[in-house]
Amino acid sequence: MKKHLFAALIATMVLASPLTVFATGEGNTETETQTQTETQTQETTTTEGDTTTVTETSQTDVAESIIANESKPYLALGKDLNEEQLTYVLNEMGIAREDLDNYKVVYITNDQEHKYLDSYIDPAVIGSYSLSCVMVKQNAKGSGIRVTTKNINYCTISMYKNALLTAGVEDADVLVVGPFPISGTAALIGAWQAYEEMSGKELKEDAKTAALAEMITIGEISDEVTDADSDKVEELIEYIKAEVIAKGLTDADDIKDVIKEAQEKFGITLTEDQINALVDVMKQIAKLDIDPKKLLEQAGDLYNKYGDTVLAEAKNALNGIITDEVKQSFWDAVVGFFKTLFESIKNYIAG
Repeated sequence: MKKHLFAALIATMVLASPLTVFATGEGNTETETQTQTETQTQETTTTEGDTTTVTETSQTDVAESIIANESKPYLALGKDLNEEQLTYVLNEMGIAREDLDNYKVVYITNDQEHKYLDSYIDPAVIGSYSLSCVMVKQNAKGSGIRVTTKNINYCTISMYKNALLTAGVEDADVLVVGPFPISGTAALIGAWQAYEEMSGKELKEDAKTAALAEMITIGEISDEVTDADSDKVEELIEYIKAEVIAKGLTDADDIKDVIKEAQEKFGITLTEDQINALVDVMKQIAKLDIDPKKLLEQAGDLYNKYGDTVLAEAKNALNGIITDEVKQSFWDAVVGFFKTLFESIKNYIAG
């Protein structure tokens, strides 16, 4: 019976691209009694409660990966969690309350949330309490960014992943948890803080600003577009970002040409205001001078969606920066993937 199950598993995993950075999302739409009225106002910007928006594969659970890793992850906890909420969040993260002292913990304050978010979100929506919680775990070099969410009903995995990449986060598993269904917009700040503590690398302020602008713009456009679902809108924006980085575009007219091409490619019509908002965000991202080689390494799944087109354009734009060394790193990733897979199969059958 085990052999039959694994035959099906192998077939499923072989059909998926082995270079995909696995990401899963978990939605929890149960309603919980909230005793702090302002807390609910803080982050609940939508009531749809659907957090499962990006699922490249469910074979790898990022939360389990974080917890199973030998060294302790870093936690960024909302400063205003009450005792019951903290216990709930830690339980969702797989951490016993009595073990919290064994973890490196930083706290996200409401002042920090307002500092970064007031330019993008009505301060009244941000509220007076900080509740978003994030667990960040460093991964091996070249493993990329992987994200999962629990009780997050607005920010999607794709939104987090793109914003983390733009801010300069590399090779990390990120788990975002709310004490009850919340939007999760402030969780990005906690992820930055935990990553900086963990890596000793200070993220640049202009990169953080661009990342927040990107995340908020993606969310707003996804909400406003009526001729496509949010997943498709996110893919459109990811495609535009990939093209801008690959071609090194900084001119507004050039970026608008890419947006026009993307609209035709994905069958989505954007308003002039939405196009201008995207141009502003892409110009910020272009100034960060993100290395396309690193983009391939950290978020190769974006390119898998679009085939070889973007890869070819990146190579042409950068005069061959996609070298044999880079190709070899991808091959090594493939070899490592199957080595791990068959080792797991062997151990499972033996057990």
